[in-house]
Amino acid sequence: MADNNAPWFKQTAFWLLMMGPIIVVIAGFATFFVAKHTANDMVTDDYYKEGKHINMQIERDAEAIKRNIVAQVLFNDDGSAAKVFVSGDFDPEMPLNLLLLHPATQAYDQTISLKKAAVPASGNKTEYTAALQPLKAAVHWYVRVEDATGKWRVENKWLPSQGHAVELHAADNVLVNAAASAASAVQ
Repeated sequence: MADNNAPWFKQTAFWLLMMGPIIVVIAGFATFFVAKHTANDMVTDDYYKEGKHINMQIERDAEAIKRNIVAQVLFNDDGSAAKVFVSGDFDPEMPLNLLLLHPATQAYDQTISLKKAAVPASGNKTEYTAALQPLKAAVHWYVRVEDATGKWRVENKWLPSQGHAVELHAADNVLVNAAASAASAVQ
């Protein structure tokens, strides 16, 4: 039987009741520490600037559609190199970039300057090569080919489990967005 004359801090019932709140406070501090010391690449601080950037990207997609630009990217088995075939109305002598964007961790992203292959163009396709750093494991990657001047881009999601090739094209929703913008400008 408990000694009712003992001070409060020696009472078993007190410590049983306080154990829950103490655990919650400790867990709260642990969560705060983890949140403070772990960067989250998926959240942006400047929403206005990001919104302006998105509008610029839509214009680049529209330009790729207007120029009928399509690219195919073929990765080798170990992901250390790629061949890129680009067709459409673009200057093959202008530098192009291949971007590999990890879906969650910005530190894994790669931007590679494409080198024009020494082989002649095959039909309307120009061949480029790229040497990559080994890719980190991911269920999917976002792959983009763009001109170095930032006038157009083509992109798509690549699922490595479904093969070593991906076809890139301008975003399909660009035409819907452009039509909606034109309709709102008329009103």
